[in-house]
Parts: sequence; C-alpha cells; structure tokens
Amino acid sequence: MPQSDSLDDIKAAKAALRPKLRQRRQEAAKANGAAIAGVAAERFIAGISLTQGIAVAGYWPLPSEIDPRPLLSRLRAEFAARILLPAVRADSLGLTFRPWNGDETILEPGRYGIPAPPEAAGAERPDLVIVPLLGFDRQGRRLGLGAGYYDATLSALRRDAANRPLCVGYAFAVQQVPEVPCWAQDERLDWVVTERGAIRCEDQVEEREGR
Repeated sequence: MPQSDSLDDIKAAKAALRPKLRQRRQEAAKANGAAIAGVAAERFIAGISLTQGIAVAGYWPLPSEIDPRPLLSRLRAEFAARILLPAVRADSLGLTFRPWNGDETILEPGRYGIPAPPEAAGAERPDLVIVPLLGFDRQGRRLGLGAGYYDATLSALRRDAANRPLCVGYAFAVQQVPEVPCWAQDERLDWVVTERGAIRCEDQVEEREGR
C-alpha cells in the first residue's frame, strides 16, 4: 500500500479483502481440497530446502484452510521431522509450539476450540514455520484473520537472528492477489507454497516446481 495511506485506510482495505479471499478459499476447498493438499505437499517437498530432523511448526486446519496434515505426515516419515502444533499463549498475543507425534487422540481443544497438544508436552522452537493465511502476494505480504497471533509470534522468533526460522505460507493458488495491504508490524513470509509451486518472496525471484 502507498506510504500515504493511514492506518484506518489499511485496516479498511484489509477488512474489504477478507470476505473475497475467504470465499475463494472455501470454493477451492469444496471443489478439490483434498487432492490439492496432496499436490501442494509434493510442491513443498520439491521446492523448500529441508534437512533431516528439522523441527517443523505446522497448524491444525480451520474449515476451508488447505490441510497441512498430508505434508506433515510426509515430513515426519521422509525427513524424521519433529512436528509441532501451535497453541495460543496465555501470557501474550502469541503462539507457543508443542511437539506432536501424529496421534490425534492426545490433542485437546485450545482457545477458539482449535486442537493442540497438551501443555505437558512442553514447547520447542521451530526451524521452519508453516503459516496459514487468507491471502498473499509475491512480496511475502500475508493477510490473516486479523487477530495478530502469527505476526507477534514471527516477530519474536526473528529477534534471534542466529536461529531465524524459515517462514513458509501454505495456501491454495487462488488466494494470491497482486498486493496485500499491510503496515509496518506485519511480518512477511520467506516463501509461499501452493499446488502450483514454491514462490520465493524475498525479491519475487523465482517460482519452482522442483529442485
């Protein structure tokens, strides 16, 4: 957005864009969501640099969000990845990431009813964060639901420059827009992966379907 836009203008632009992108996402999920999630998992593994034993923060999908669970299962099986799921922190506007072994029966409803591992599982710092979203652009700007949890969390994680996690948006391709309205505190993504490929966001350098 132009620098001259006020915070109220940006807030209004975000609010106007959310229902349009929510509808796009719902239509994609309803039309072929499960198949697309499988293809997106292939694109992720082909396009993102991964190492054995990597700690990956995924998410439990809300209705119509692209389902990351097929990807998380493959990362666990093929890379011995330690899978983490987010839980809302009680002491701040942020998330903590708890280890999850894939057993859905151990999950407990957290804030907003979203399943998360129990607090007794502890917390770990991720090497890679898979970020859900409503919309994105090629510069890595992300439109979320507006609560600010991921922006606060990514900002905190990135303060440690020596252990900066890779932040990858995960979405249906139809969620891409030319420009997402944003303000200074909005955290940008490093990559976005859709069923069409992996998009590097730093300088919109490339889009890859393979290594």
